[in-house]
Order: sequence, then structure tokens, then C-alpha cells
Amino acid sequence: MIVVKVVDQDIADKVDTPFIEATFSDLPNIGIIFICTRDGRPEDDWTDEDGLRYIIINLPYETVRQMPDAQQLMLAMAKQRLGLVR
Repeated sequence: MIVVKVVDQDIADKVDTPFIEATFSDLPNIGIIFICTRDGRPEDDWTDEDGLRYIIINLPYETVRQMPDAQQLMLAMAKQRLGLVR
């Protein structure tokens, strides 16, 4: 699993990619890109030539800005996008 972030500097410490990477470390061939910027970005998932599936997750900037950390929000959104929510 590969987890990266594209975030505005003022909330960068709140978006904890190592936490998500450790939580889903047993999922091979998945990459998650968390985006949290004032202007937002499109959610265009893709698979690279090596078969690694990249999932784009847009975190709501204003919500994250007001949170002490975004771990639980990131976890919930990742589970939903990975189809792990019942």
C-alpha cells in the first residue's frame, strides 16, 4: 500500500498518511492519494501499467481545518472507497 497526500500547508500535520498506510498494510496493489486543498481537485482513480490501483480521496478542507487531526475521517473515507463498509 502506498499512501500520499496533496494538501495545503496549514493542515498538512492533520493528514496522517502513515496511520492509513499501517492500517491497510495488508492490501497489495493499492495506492491512496488524499487531497485536501482550498480549491479541491477531481476524483479520477486510475490503474498504472504495473497494476497498482490509485484511489483519490478528497477530504473536505474546512472540516479538516477545524479538527485536531483527521485520522478518523481519513479512515472512514478510505474504508468507504475500498468497499470495506457494511
